[in-house]
Amino acid sequence: MKRFFLSLICFGMIAAVSAQSETSQFVFPKRLLVGDLAELHYTFSSGVEFFPEEEQPDEKPLLLAKLPFSIDNNDFTLTKAVLQRNGTMYTVVLTFIPWKTGYLDFPQFDLYSAVFGTSAVPFIIDPEAVEVNSVLVEEEMALRPLIPPLLFPGTIYFVYFMLILLIVLLVFVIQAVIRWRTISDRLAEKRLLRKYAKSSRYAMRQLKKLEKNSHKIHDTAFCLAIQKIYRRYLSVRLGIDFNCLATNQFYPAFERATSGVLDGFIVDNMEAIIEIFIRMDYVRFAQNSMESRKKPESRYAAVLKEGERQELINTSRAIIRLFERGK
Repeated sequence: MKRFFLSLICFGMIAAVSAQSETSQFVFPKRLLVGDLAELHYTFSSGVEFFPEEEQPDEKPLLLAKLPFSIDNNDFTLTKAVLQRNGTMYTVVLTFIPWKTGYLDFPQFDLYSAVFGTSAVPFIIDPEAVEVNSVLVEEEMALRPLIPPLLFPGTIYFVYFMLILLIVLLVFVIQAVIRWRTISDRLAEKRLLRKYAKSSRYAMRQLKKLEKNSHKIHDTAFCLAIQKIYRRYLSVRLGIDFNCLATNQFYPAFERATSGVLDGFIVDNMEAIIEIFIRMDYVRFAQNSMESRKKPESRYAAVLKEGERQELINTSRAIIRLFERGK
């Protein structure tokens, strides 16, 4: 009987020594934070058979009730505990969630009791303490200033060149935007001046054509031609459609075209044009009227006087030239 107890004691001593020999431990994740789900792997080599005559000897759960600590406490919550075997190597895997920062030290426990429920000889497992870090510390580390990228030799000169080129382009774009309206106005002004010049050349050609064929047409047709030349020219020059205006509407049209500002030059030309239109209207519409039969004929006759056609053409040319010169 004494020999039996001595054998058990020797076996326990050998088992205890075996449990502490060739041990290793690691924690996943390596950097552990409060609230993370982690695993502690405690690996050791032992001749003790923890999987006797079992069909699936790879892994078995530990009896949590046999562990000498509460699985849910202020320091941690143990969610799973298993024992894995690989030949003569065993691994205790503890799955847990830490709740405090600092070093977490799991209490030592009897593995034999946790596996089989009873233990004649204790097989002590004592994991090393693991460090638990704060989430705030992790965030502070994440907010550290970034390290500038490394550049190949000579690259910095290319970067400086590109920055200078970008600044030059930016200044050019800003100046172009600032001057865009001025440039646009100048282009519009040039287009308008070309339009005026084209219109005046057309009016001069029509006057020359009318002068050449003056002896072939009646006074009424001549007066109508003079008015058409003026109406077309004034419509382009002043931007108002004079084709649909009666002679008595010319003065308000001139005021609208000049925004009510009538200088001496415009007034003189306006009055000369209106007088020509009044004379042309009289010749066109007063023929055979009572007014046209009054005496003296030189004043009331609804016909053009001798030399009046050439005078009208010359006057019209002069008015158009004055409009183009602006004075």
